[in-house]
Amino acid sequence: MNVTELKVKNLHKTAQWLHDMNAQDKHFVAWLASDPNEIFEQIWTLTQFQEPLAYVAWNDEGDMIGFLGILPFFEQNLCRLLGPFALEDEEAVIEQLWDKASLTIQLHFKAVKVACFEANHALVAFTERHNFSLYNVEKTLALHKEHYSPSHEGSPAIVPLQPEDLPRLKELHPEGAYYSADEIMNYSQQAANNLWGYQQNGELMGYVYFETILAEEEGEICFVNVAKAHRGKGIGSKLIEHALQYAMEIHKLEVVTISVRTLNEQAEQLYKQLGFIEVNKIFAYEKVWDRPGSSFH
Repeated sequence: MNVTELKVKNLHKTAQWLHDMNAQDKHFVAWLASDPNEIFEQIWTLTQFQEPLAYVAWNDEGDMIGFLGILPFFEQNLCRLLGPFALEDEEAVIEQLWDKASLTIQLHFKAVKVACFEANHALVAFTERHNFSLYNVEKTLALHKEHYSPSHEGSPAIVPLQPEDLPRLKELHPEGAYYSADEIMNYSQQAANNLWGYQQNGELMGYVYFETILAEEEGEICFVNVAKAHRGKGIGSKLIEHALQYAMEIHKLEVVTISVRTLNEQAEQLYKQLGFIEVNKIFAYEKVWDRPGSSFH
């Protein structure tokens, strides 16, 4: 077995390999893009830094058998792992990939996170061997088009958010979230992504951010948040229903997903009332070092 840095010449091959691996529950890792072209862009970015942020494992016949990418979040001084993936001899492959990547991670980041389905036994075992802590469990719920019942009750208070709304968005957006408020504002400018706010008398009371994952197939409600002072007024329901109507009727999607922490029973109940059903759970782990990391970008 040989572990090498990801080379630009292998990007297409690696992107397709990762797409095929992540389609299987037993290999699934969160935060990897869904489409091979988006995966290509995601891992290409990892080749553009001074230090390597992606590694590939090869067997003696020259076949790809493993991958580990380091997805940096410099503002939060942490990184998220794309992997480690292993197709065969899982523990040995995963350990060699980690040996290559761990020094860079410890030098430059205060924390590292990884998330996967419970069925990914090899990755769960990896987190146990290296003393990662379980910090979150989220349920993924899905609503399929055939079970969608539109409300047909539009709200004039729901409007697209614009860059000038960013300061108010930051006040509502949770700290430490996967996307920052700046990022969701930027991503919302892309085709088939949407960011709506619920506003009355100039006050932003809540927002929902929606992404199309696969055109005409799947979308995700990534964030829905309502200001504490305005919770319990049905604002969250209206925002979600607005996003669903847009997803099903404008984007022509077949399924929309949403995630909820297992402890947030109130939100889960709301989503199920809207027709969502549980499809899986994602277990998120982290490892934190005492000293701050140093930037290299």
